[in-house]
Amino acid sequence: MRDARLYPRPESFDPTRFLYIRQGRGSKDSTDTKETRRRFTDVGSSWPVWGLGVAAWSGNCPFAVKSGGHMPQAGAANIQDGVTIDLSGLVHFSVRADNASTTVGPGLRWGQVYAKLAAYGLAVPGGRSGDVGVGGYLLGGGSSYFIGHGFGCDNIASYEIVLASGAILNASASSHVNLFKALRGGSSNFGVVTSFELRTFPLGGIWGGNIYYQAEPTFDQQLKAFNEFAGNDDYDINAALQMSISFSAKIGKVFVNQPFYARPQINPPALRPFSNIQPQLGSQTALGMLAPFAGASGAVSPDGFRRMTWALSFENDLQTLHALYNAFNSSVTSIAQVPGIVWSLTLEPLPKAFLQASSSQGGNMLGLPRNPRGNAVILCDSSFTWINDNDTAVVRGAGLKLLSDIIQSSKQLGTYINWIDLNHADFSQDPISSYGSITKAFLQSVSREYDPNQVFQKAVPGGFKVFP
Repeated sequence: MRDARLYPRPESFDPTRFLYIRQGRGSKDSTDTKETRRRFTDVGSSWPVWGLGVAAWSGNCPFAVKSGGHMPQAGAANIQDGVTIDLSGLVHFSVRADNASTTVGPGLRWGQVYAKLAAYGLAVPGGRSGDVGVGGYLLGGGSSYFIGHGFGCDNIASYEIVLASGAILNASASSHVNLFKALRGGSSNFGVVTSFELRTFPLGGIWGGNIYYQAEPTFDQQLKAFNEFAGNDDYDINAALQMSISFSAKIGKVFVNQPFYARPQINPPALRPFSNIQPQLGSQTALGMLAPFAGASGAVSPDGFRRMTWALSFENDLQTLHALYNAFNSSVTSIAQVPGIVWSLTLEPLPKAFLQASSSQGGNMLGLPRNPRGNAVILCDSSFTWINDNDTAVVRGAGLKLLSDIIQSSKQLGTYINWIDLNHADFSQDPISSYGSITKAFLQSVSREYDPNQVFQKAVPGGFKVFP
C-alpha cells in the first residue's frame, strides 16, 4: 500500500461505523494530489483502533497522523510511502449542560470551534488563526489571545486517546494521571488523541485588528511600546498583542501589530500605545466576534507557498529587542532577490500573568519560568514563505543564520531562555529537550509505559520525539 490515507467518511459521518482509505501519488498533502477514494471496511465502534492497527501492523509500514496539517515541516502530518491517519472527519462538538466545558474532535479548525461556542456565549483558549487545527495545536501547548487562561493545553480537562496497543483511554487529572500530564505539551508521542474536553469561559464581543506601519520611521516607538506593554506590573489580562516585522519586495519593511481585547471596548488604554504610534499605513481595528477575527488573522497567511518556521524565546528586554531588529535588517539583503519572498518575525509577549495562569491550572510540560526578568517571556517565531524549490537552500540558510544571530545576541545580553515553542519549531530544533532534562525523562517514562513497543517513536517519523 503506497501513500495511503485513512480517514472517517465525511458525508453523513458516523464515527462508529466507517473508515475510508485515500491513496495519493506523492509526498504532499491531499490538496495537490489526484486521489482515489473507496470504502475500506465496516469496523464497528473501534474504527480508530482498526485504523491504527493497519498503519502499524508491520515495522516496515511507517505512518503519520494529521489533524489540521498546519505545521509546515515535511512529514509532520503526511508521509511518503506510508499511511496517513487523517482525523479531518472527527468533527464532533458538544457543550456540557452547565456550560463548564466543551468536547471537540481533532478534525475541527479553531474558527469552527469559536463559531460554535459563540452560540452559547462561550470561548476557549485556542489558535489565533481560524484555519489552525485543534489537535496539533493543543498537543504542542498552544498560546492564544486569552492571557488569563494560560496555554491551550492548560485548559484541557480530559483526552480520549487510542494507544498503539488498540486500547482507548480517557486521561484526566484523576485517570491515567501521568499520561494526562504528558499530553500537556508532549505532542504526538503517546497515541492518537481522538477527542479533547476543554474548560470554557464566557465571551461576548471583542476588539482588535491589524495596524500597519512603515518600519524605519517607527521602530523605536514600536520596540519601546512593546517592552513597556509586556512588562507592565498592572498587566490588563484582557489585552493581548502580536507584533510582526516583515519584508517583501512589494512593500519593503513594515511593522504589523495585532492588538486584541477580550471585551467590546474600542481602543482600550492598555493597547493605546500601539494605536497612537505614527505614521500609520492603515488600521483594520474594529469591534467584532472571535470567529471572524480569527478567520481574518488566518487569511494573511495564504496556502500554496513553501514555508519555514522556527522559534526562540528570551526575557523581556529593550536592548534585546533592538538587537533582534538589527539582526532582521541585516538578514534582508541575503533574501531580497528571492521571487515572492515574505520574510517575517512575530513577537508575542507571555507576561507574568499568563505564566501564573498556566501554573495555577496544574501546569504543563513546557518548562517556562514563572518570574522572568522584565515580567515576561518573549516568544519569537519566524514565517518565511517563497515560491520556487530552487530557492529553498538560500532561504533556509538565511533563516538559520538569523536564528543563530538572535540567539547569540540574547545570550550575550543574558536574556536567552532555552525554550522552543514546539508548534513553530524548525525540524533542526529540539523543543522536547528545551523543556528540561527532568521533564524529558518523565515524558520518556510515560512513553515506555503506554507505548512499550515504541510504535510512535519508530513508526511515526514526523514530528518531535521524546527519544533521540
